Amino acid sequence: MKNNILSLLALTGTIFTGNLFAQEELGLSNAQNDATSAYDCVKSVTNHDKTLGFQGGVVTQQFTACADGALKHVALTVKGATENTAYLVQLMDSNGEILDITRFTKNALNQESLELDLNAPVKNGYDYALMISAPEGKPLALRYLEGPLGTLTENGAPVRGQLAATFGIKERSLPAVDAMNEGRGEDARPNDRAAADQCKVGVYNADGRIILNGEGNRVTQSFIACSTGILEFLTVDVQSSFGDFMGRMFVKNAEGETLYEQTITARNIKDGQLNLPLEIRVTQNEELTFGVKTIHGRRIAFKRSSQERVGECNHSGMVLGVNLAFNATIAERDDTPARSDLSETKITTFPNPFADRITVRMENAPEGKAVVQLLDFAGNVLRSDIASFKNAEGEITFNTRDIDRPGFYALRVVQGNNVQNMTIMKR
Repeated sequence: MKNNILSLLALTGTIFTGNLFAQEELGLSNAQNDATSAYDCVKSVTNHDKTLGFQGGVVTQQFTACADGALKHVALTVKGATENTAYLVQLMDSNGEILDITRFTKNALNQESLELDLNAPVKNGYDYALMISAPEGKPLALRYLEGPLGTLTENGAPVRGQLAATFGIKERSLPAVDAMNEGRGEDARPNDRAAADQCKVGVYNADGRIILNGEGNRVTQSFIACSTGILEFLTVDVQSSFGDFMGRMFVKNAEGETLYEQTITARNIKDGQLNLPLEIRVTQNEELTFGVKTIHGRRIAFKRSSQERVGECNHSGMVLGVNLAFNATIAERDDTPARSDLSETKITTFPNPFADRITVRMENAPEGKAVVQLLDFAGNVLRSDIASFKNAEGEITFNTRDIDRPGFYALRVVQGNNVQNMTIMKR
């Protein structure tokens, strides 16, 4: 009889304990569903198997918005954070614009869960970047799921996988924005002509800015050397800076070899330009990349252009659809071999007249790369991109659907100091 009573008690305890666990699991599931149902579109990586620890730098997670609306919620899995430390979080679009910014401390963690309340407009199918910065000596550890390369970087270097993160978007219709409202180079500086024994590469028609906010935030810009000789000066247009600014600036070749690096301060900025005198031997058509990295949490904003493109611009691991406004001056030397000539290059465009698109084909072209530009007759650069020549041939296509006015336009092909111009028509 005693054994029967004990068995009955054990069975009853098992039933109630099982119900308790089931209720807890149901409660957690309901909480997750409530969080998910609060948003019209949710992108989430819930599993994680590795920890990404860092300090004095920035981790960037790229994602694609799944709806037109507002990004209202971001949740991260944080393994560890430093007491009494504010960590910076920024949301950036593919033009380098910071859409929202917030900070958090260790006190904001609920066990390993961190929830960030944001309010930033996003568009379905567009790419964005969440950038988390940690000060030097204040380590932060984020959980992530190991996987293929492509969307996660640490200090600009790719990491295999994705952060364990949830992005919640509330749908709403976004007002149409006229691209002309972004400006067409109101702050543009003139395209300085090179002296007799110089050539210059640059982007000049600024219509926006790129901000470096947090510790280790960095921006890089590539370009093609227009001649064999000495890269003597590099200037980058500054939109705003502070007297205590400090950072590192570097120049690298296509193999990633550092050709020059130095600490820069506010003293290097004069008349709205960051000036860097150099002495770097370069070869015509060589790809070069310069970059600026913030240190000690200092801030700076550079001008950028959405109208011109001479290379690739990368902000803390995310490739942008804009270029920094800059100017590179290369001095030719007496021992410099003569540069290739575009005069014998055959350039054809089709369709001609063009409508929604135009393709530019170049044959019998010199080896290397060239900048191809479409301009109106007021001198405004409407399209600009880089064409690579292989087996003396190259081809590039511009989407021209948003160019409404029919009539004549100019096509310009630039390789070094060699330029070919031709007139084309839009119907």
